[in-house]
Amino acid sequence: MLNKKDLLNQFGKISIRSDTIVVHTSYKSLGGVEGGADTVIDVMRELVGPSGTVMFPAFNFQSWTETHYFDVIETPSKMGMITEMARLRPDAKRTPHPIYSFSVLGARADEFSKADDVEAYGPNSAFALFHKLNATIISIGLDFNNSFSMHHYIEYNTGCDYRRVKEFAGIYMGYDRKPQIKTYSMFVRLNDRVKTYIVPGMNDLLHAGVIKEIQVGAAKVHYLTANEFFDNMSVIVREHPEKLHYIEEPKY
Repeated sequence: MLNKKDLLNQFGKISIRSDTIVVHTSYKSLGGVEGGADTVIDVMRELVGPSGTVMFPAFNFQSWTETHYFDVIETPSKMGMITEMARLRPDAKRTPHPIYSFSVLGARADEFSKADDVEAYGPNSAFALFHKLNATIISIGLDFNNSFSMHHYIEYNTGCDYRRVKEFAGIYMGYDRKPQIKTYSMFVRLNDRVKTYIVPGMNDLLHAGVIKEIQVGAAKVHYLTANEFFDNMSVIVREHPEKLHYIEEPKY
């Protein structure tokens, strides 16, 4: 079983080049941690220090796209135990987009809580802000197709023909606790035949050394900076989009 010191030593191998990290997590992949998920959150905060910021995805796709209701305080994260426990921390702030929200802890929490954009990947989105800050993106124990959500931001801003903007409306309850009817959008698949599969493209980045890999406990951990991801993945989006999706043959 890993303890806090073990995690600090092993995660300390990551070269963090800014004051902000974005952490995608599978708690179970670590193989057991003394103190549970809270210890992992504490370790991430210690990695960036008191002036740093830690972001965890708090996505809940069904809340806005199916039930058409989102409460920035109450709607749970559907991205695993660590992300939900981070969301529940008293000092956590949530970014506003009801489909692609993040729980943010640390110095820039208030700044990120104001990163409001109708489009999940637009210029005033949380993605755009952590790109501007050149955040380090960390994925703990997850396969490439279920992590690194920034790749859709890259597709949106580079331009591609296999995704489209789709609007979703619903009742939005913000920090002001005043319910409003709002419309937000996300960059969805062009149609049901388009299947997201980014593993070939991500493997290219891994083999090129753009994505780095370390072992922490039982988990493989991958990381890179937002700038590295954008600059290299945008080339794949333009030149080899087949490495990021495939088209399923129609079934008659």
